[in-house]
Amino acid sequence: MENVSVTTRLWLVPAERPCCAEVVPTAQELTSWASLQGRRAAEVRWSRGWLRRCLADHFRVPAEDLPLLAPPGLAPSLAPGWGFVSLSHCIDALAIGWSDQPIGIDLERLDRSLPAWPLAQRFFCMEDLEELQGLETHPLRRAVLRQWVAKEAAIKWSCGSLAQDLQAWSCPSTAALAHHQGCGVRVPIQRYELGDWCLAVAGPKARQTSAICLL
Repeated sequence: MENVSVTTRLWLVPAERPCCAEVVPTAQELTSWASLQGRRAAEVRWSRGWLRRCLADHFRVPAEDLPLLAPPGLAPSLAPGWGFVSLSHCIDALAIGWSDQPIGIDLERLDRSLPAWPLAQRFFCMEDLEELQGLETHPLRRAVLRQWVAKEAAIKWSCGSLAQDLQAWSCPSTAALAHHQGCGVRVPIQRYELGDWCLAVAGPKARQTSAICLL
């Protein structure tokens, strides 16, 4: 049997988990958060605290020593040689992914209310729309949601733009690959349904990914 090492870690943190009080923000983080107020400030501090906590546990280093940049509104990154990280959150949970290769993740609630068919018509390519033809309300919403999280994960993996690349990425709801119809790039996609959430991971292969750590 082929010996495949795990090179990807995933964490899921429900919003009910309190902020990591033991993780003290760095001076750089405090500066970048200075303009945030109220709920937004609390959300950023909570998500970045858990991001530092999970990665510090993985690398077995003090959280404050982790060479992490995660300014509000921008994708998080680690110093060269430390791998790649991706972050996603929905209304009641946070998803964190780390890998030794580029990675993108996206998280949504399975019961999220959305105008499935109008949304798909506006943002999905013809290949993806074909899968949705004839689906009833619940199966349609679920298929659109599974496509959406895969597309967002692929966009994060490629450091792309949601506005420019959403329609270019094709990924039927059961497909194991996402395909960018503009440049021809393909990327492995993993999808998970955990409790109330749907998670997609772009980049690493399933056999290289550890079980999701639910905190």
